[in-house]
Order: sequence, then structure tokens, then C-alpha cells
Amino acid sequence: MPSFRNTVSGVAGKAKGFALFAANKTKKVSRIAKLNIEITSRRETIKRAYSEIGKLYYESHKDAPEGFFIQLCQEIDVSMEAIAAMEAEIARLKMTDEEPEASDDGAAIEVEITEEPEAPAEAEVSEAEAAAEPEAPADAE
Repeated sequence: MPSFRNTVSGVAGKAKGFALFAANKTKKVSRIAKLNIEITSRRETIKRAYSEIGKLYYESHKDAPEGFFIQLCQEIDVSMEAIAAMEAEIARLKMTDEEPEASDDGAAIEVEITEEPEAPAEAEVSEAEAAAEPEAPADAE
């Protein structure tokens, strides 16, 4: 029976090795997931800081931006004016029952409802017309 013991011992050793491998792999995958979550969190912190820097720059230089910032500040101004106009329209619509105005962005849609024409009835072939048509040979060889 020495070979049976060796076999059991070998299987047990392989099972132990597999269990250690699986445990290490699980720890590694868990650590990678935690690091990815931390990286995402840090990137969000950077985005917020960039956004705050941009907001502070805009607030302090909006009246006289320089260089590339001129275009960006203009884009912010145009968007802020558009938002204010849309918010005013929303407030007006909530207070009244008037129809909404079409926007100037070309997105107005006009719908015209018309009655659908009746589908033409399928032409019925009269018995005389059917008899006049030549029949294909039934047994063409």
C-alpha cells in the first residue's frame, strides 16, 4: 500500500498548492480592485480641483480674459445666457397656459394631420377576362 499513500500524499500536496494559488490570486485581484477604486477616486478629486480652478479663473478674469481663455469664457457666457433664457421660459410656462415658442435652433417641428386616402380596392378580374387569358400548359415536358 505504499503507492496508495504516495498517491494520497501527492493529491493532498497538489490540493494544498492549488488552495494557496487560489488564495494568492484572490488577494491579488482584490488588491487590484481596491487600487482601481482609489485611482478613480483620485481622478475625481483632480477633476473637481480642475473645475474649481477654472471657475475661479473665470470669476476673476471674465471681464478681461487673455489668450485661449477668451474663447472659453465666451462659450461660458453664451451658455449662461441660454440657460437663463430657458429658465425664464420654464418659469413663464409654469405660470401661464400659453403655447411654447419654437426655439431659434431650428429644432421646431410642425405636424400636419391629414386623412389617409382610402386604399384602392384590388381589381377584380371578371370571369370573362379570366377565361380570355391563355392558360399555361399543365404538363409541360
